[in-house]
Amino acid sequence: MRAEVLAVHEVANGVGESPVWDRDTLRWVDITGGMVHALSPDGALSGHAMPDLPCFLALRRDGGAIVGLRREVAYLDLRSGRLEHWFDVEPERPDNRCNDAGVDPAGRLWFGTMQDNVDSAGAPRPTSGATGALYRVDPDGTRTRILDDFGLPNTLAWTPDGATMYFGDTAQNRIRRYLLDPAGEIVSTQDFHGPPPVGHCDGSTLDSEGYLWNARFGGGCVVRFAPDGSVDTRVDLPVTNPTSCCFGGEDLRTLYVTSARFGLSEAELAANPAEGALVALATDVEG
Repeated sequence: MRAEVLAVHEVANGVGESPVWDRDTLRWVDITGGMVHALSPDGALSGHAMPDLPCFLALRRDGGAIVGLRREVAYLDLRSGRLEHWFDVEPERPDNRCNDAGVDPAGRLWFGTMQDNVDSAGAPRPTSGATGALYRVDPDGTRTRILDDFGLPNTLAWTPDGATMYFGDTAQNRIRRYLLDPAGEIVSTQDFHGPPPVGHCDGSTLDSEGYLWNARFGGGCVVRFAPDGSVDTRVDLPVTNPTSCCFGGEDLRTLYVTSARFGLSEAELAANPAEGALVALATDVEG
């Protein structure tokens, strides 16, 4: 399995997250930077400032996007940056915020929540409990709380038939595999991998061979897990905290990896100006 660093875009994201490939454009959020970014084919960077922390981004089938802000989910016009409120998130849990999200093959939006770890100045705030949950939003707008008691929900990826979902908790450093019925209800659950490799599990994506690529926060790498949970490939990166990844490019063989400067010391940032960069990897497998 070949994978090598193709490009490093030094965008200095506080917490880059939720990358998605939109035809010929890469889009992602910078949570603490308050931005929804776009990288065009010619390398030009553009974006829209958000009124609160943009925690996830998901594309809509009929155009535009859905963005998870700290305490709400909204529709986003990708041309103008205009937001339209959709629904509030966990009004009964005021210390929580949105985190990672994904859309399954049936068009259902899944997203997680966590205890808010960002203070009003955008600096790290200590967390103390597993108050997060996993939600499913059906195409008709019906919202269902699926699972509870998560510290930092990350990784939402599905097999093409939608029958298997991968979902992880960075706080537990564990990814699990969930078998789903056609309605999106959980049938069974199993741990996906053995002893964790370096770093902590963050965001993931599946490739065309059914292997899961996982960003290892604090580990400075992405790991490609085989379907049986064993480590197939490890690719070291020029950043400390990779956060998530997705395939893109004309042939879907470029793996884009977001990263974070959040929580690193001034000395660490000075030693590596690439921290918070967007890294592009050339691979020999399609997404």
